[in-house]
Amino acid sequence: MKLEAALKKIRNRAKVVDREVSIEQNDHHNNGQVKVYVRFEGSNELLTFWTNSDGSISSPHTVRDGLKSDPHTDYFPGTFWDNITQALNTIVPLPPKYSVGSLVRFKENKRNKRWKLAGTVALVMQAESGGNYKVQYPGSDNGYNPFYSERDLELVS
Repeated sequence: MKLEAALKKIRNRAKVVDREVSIEQNDHHNNGQVKVYVRFEGSNELLTFWTNSDGSISSPHTVRDGLKSDPHTDYFPGTFWDNITQALNTIVPLPPKYSVGSLVRFKENKRNKRWKLAGTVALVMQAESGGNYKVQYPGSDNGYNPFYSERDLELVS
């Protein structure tokens, strides 16, 4: 992904979650490889990544505040991600698509057919960031109440 596209994705995520974002770019070694630092308002994590000579980005990394590397003990805190979207989903997850109290239907897909839930109408009881929902539907009991993915649900219009 090119640097401009990554910065656009970061700014768009900031708009969606309604938070301020500060983006700082530094060329620490004066070799043209800029390191980008991204911090979202209200977050205790820092997102960093390097820019390559061709303008693409590499090594998205998140680390919590206060954690420092110690090369003497091989302790390097934080997590490296495959792409910028994974890092953003960790720091500032998207808000739930369906709000609590929404009426949803289980989609006609293979997983829902196997669970015998395809086409069942349900009420959203709990909505978590990342697209996970606890729902109540006819025949559901209180003992086993799993989270269902946003991919398996659709809004009843």
